[in-house]
Amino acid sequence: MNIKVSFIFILAILLPTFLLAWFGLLAVQSEKAVVEKNMTQKYKAMADIVESQMKDALSRAPDEILTDNFSLDLLLSEQAAIFRDEVAIFDRKGRPLQGAVRNLKEAVYTKPLKQLPYTIAVYERYPLILEQLEKRQKGLVLYILLIVFSAVSILAGGFYSLYALAREWRFAQIKSEFVSHLSHDLRRPLTSIRMFSEMLKDGYVLTEEKKREYYKIISNESDKLTHLANNVLDFSRIERGRIRYNFQPEDIGKLVKETVERFKAYRTEEARPIILDMEACPLVTIDAHAITQALMNLLSNAAKYSPADKEIRVSLKNYKREVAVEVADQGTGIPSSEQEKIFQKFYRVPRAEVNSIEGSGLGLTLVKYAVEAHKGKVLVESEEGRGSKFSIVLPVG
Repeated sequence: MNIKVSFIFILAILLPTFLLAWFGLLAVQSEKAVVEKNMTQKYKAMADIVESQMKDALSRAPDEILTDNFSLDLLLSEQAAIFRDEVAIFDRKGRPLQGAVRNLKEAVYTKPLKQLPYTIAVYERYPLILEQLEKRQKGLVLYILLIVFSAVSILAGGFYSLYALAREWRFAQIKSEFVSHLSHDLRRPLTSIRMFSEMLKDGYVLTEEKKREYYKIISNESDKLTHLANNVLDFSRIERGRIRYNFQPEDIGKLVKETVERFKAYRTEEARPIILDMEACPLVTIDAHAITQALMNLLSNAAKYSPADKEIRVSLKNYKREVAVEVADQGTGIPSSEQEKIFQKFYRVPRAEVNSIEGSGLGLTLVKYAVEAHKGKVLVESEEGRGSKFSIVLPVG
C-alpha cells in the first residue's frame, strides 16, 4: 500500500476525531475552572464577612462574656448564623463552636484567623453543581474514548479494505501477467509444430534424416505443450478441490531416473549435463504422476534460470524415515526476501531477466501442493548469483 495514501487516510480519520475530543474536553475543563473560581471568590467573601462580624462583636462584648468560654463560643457562633449552614467556626484544636455540627474536613474553604485562635470553615450548600460538572467531565471522557475507539475501528476497517483492494488488484495484475505468459508459452511450441508439420506435409523435406529430426522437434514441442497443459489442469483441479491422488508403493529411484531421462528428451536443444547422485531407498507410497510432474517442474525451473552450459545435479537421499529428491542448479539464485513468495500462485520474482523467460508462475505452487498432499515438505536453499537447491522430502511408509 502506498505510504502517502496511508498517511493521508490516517490524518483524515484521526486528526478531526482527536481535535473534536480535545476541544470538547477543553470546553468542559474551562467551564469547570470558571465555576470553581467564582465559587472560591464567593467562599472567600463569606469568610471575610464572618471574620469582620467576629472582630466587631469581640470589640463590643463586655469583659464577663470574654472571660466565659461558653458565652464567648456562643457569641462567635452567632456571627456565622447569617449564612446558616454554610459557615462554621472551629478553634485551633479543630473543635466546632456551639451550633456547628459539621466536620472541618468537609469544608470547601477554610480561613485561619491571624489574631484569634479560630478557623472559619465554609461549606457548599448546593454541592450538586460541582458534582454535575464532575459527572459531565467523566461522561465527556467516556464519550471521547468511544469516539477514539470508533475512529480506530474505522481506521482498522479502512486499512483492511485498502489492503484487500490492493491484494485483489495485485492478484488481478498477476493473473493478467499469467495469461500473457501462458499465451507466449503456447504460441512458441505451436508455431514450431505448425512450421515443421507444414514443411513435412508439402514435401519440402527430402532426406529421411531431416524428416526424423523434424519429427523429433514436433514430438518435443508436443511434450512441452502437454507439460504446460498438465500444470494448468492440475492447478484448475486444485482450485476447485477436485484433484485426486492414487497412492501406491513405488520405487522412487526408478521414478527419478525415468523423469530425468524424460526431461533430457524434453530439452534436446540443450547439451546441458545432468548429474545423478542416487542412494538406495525403500519403496515410498506416492502418486507417481504427481511426483513426476513436481520433479519435472523443478528440473524445468533449474534449466530456465541457469546458463545452458551449467550442470544440474539431481540427488536422491535416504534418511531412513524420509527420502529427499534434490534438484540443484548454478543459476541466478533467489533473494532471501522472495523465497517464501515463490510458492504463491502466479508469482514470479520481479527481476528484468524473468520477463524474458517462459513460465506461468504455477510450477512451484503445484510442487508444494502435491508434496504436502503426500505429507511431505518442499525446502529451498538459494543464494543470489550462486544458484538454488530445491528438495522434495517425502515420508517413508
